[in-house]
Amino acid sequence: MFGTDQKARPFIDDLQNRSIRLSEFTLQRDETPAEYEKRVQPVPVFVQISKEPLFTIGKASFVTEVIARAGGKSVTANVESAYPKISKETASALNPEVIILSESDDNKEPNDAFKNSPAVKNGRIYKVNADLLSRPGPRLVDALEQIAKDLHPEKFR
Repeated sequence: MFGTDQKARPFIDDLQNRSIRLSEFTLQRDETPAEYEKRVQPVPVFVQISKEPLFTIGKASFVTEVIARAGGKSVTANVESAYPKISKETASALNPEVIILSESDDNKEPNDAFKNSPAVKNGRIYKVNADLLSRPGPRLVDALEQIAKDLHPEKFR
């Protein structure tokens, strides 16, 4: 439309190559999440969008796929809505191994419901800039790489 195909091609190739490099231990391009789970044991992840009230991601959120492509499985992947509000009782029962905070001024630490979770006990709390995680676009590859490194630090030594 704007006649910038030649200028854009190296940028697009770079984004695709960065995403493909992660496929060694993440969801493959044509692989379903169920096929992925049979091939590897994904890390159980809770994505906290807001601390109070407690909002997360669900099945209809593109972030659920980002988590899968990074080698994790959202513990709320079966919740029908995109960004559900959940109770502290429900959150406590999810028992995630990793908590990812979509970092903003009011979301700098996990909700108290997770105080006994493996994620908190093992210090596996990671922050991702909300601008990278909440807007589908080229920056999403940056979020994907960061989450993959957080979930699988041993692969990035």
